[in-house]
Amino acid sequence: MSTDQALDDGHNASGSPPVHSRSVIRGIIRGMVPLFLAVPAFVYGLWGTGVLILVVGSCFGVGSRLSRHKSVSCLDLSSLALSVVVAIAYFGFGNIYFIQHFGVLIYGVLLIQVLHGELHGKPFTVQYSKRMISSNRWATRGFFEMNRFLSRFWGLIFVVSILMVVFGTSPLMLVILPNALVVLALVFGPNIGHWYANRFTLKGAE
Repeated sequence: MSTDQALDDGHNASGSPPVHSRSVIRGIIRGMVPLFLAVPAFVYGLWGTGVLILVVGSCFGVGSRLSRHKSVSCLDLSSLALSVVVAIAYFGFGNIYFIQHFGVLIYGVLLIQVLHGELHGKPFTVQYSKRMISSNRWATRGFFEMNRFLSRFWGLIFVVSILMVVFGTSPLMLVILPNALVVLALVFGPNIGHWYANRFTLKGAE
């Protein structure tokens, strides 16, 4: 795969993601909104409110994609599954264990997905990259290497977020910084992947 082909993989000549890529990023962020809103509610003890935000938001996100005949990502399914578990535990049994450890729970589930993909040769980010890159590139080694790099990058983000949630004692460490890391990774991830794809291509051409 040539450098020109790498640039064609969902990017314009300037090297920045096209509108379609940005729309995908916005869609992923929208899918994470229930998680972002629920965590602060849990931190401040608004457990019932947080659970309702999580359940309603997750159901709306999955339902919206299905109604438009769009594929449902692992992130959507994880959010929905976690919301159901937390809701049953809280409203059904009055158990707040999952709420008290929600940050570790959500980042842990995502980290497990990254590790599962790593072990089975199916990078975590492939499902999202396929929405941004033309199908004739999916079978190329450059596409695989780019996604393996991004998946490991996301794995690092999740590990750091878990450590902050476990050892943090303030809203800054429990909510603001972990969420900020995820948002920054979503915004700059496509550019980082593009940079690595070009770097990998040039290295292979030497």
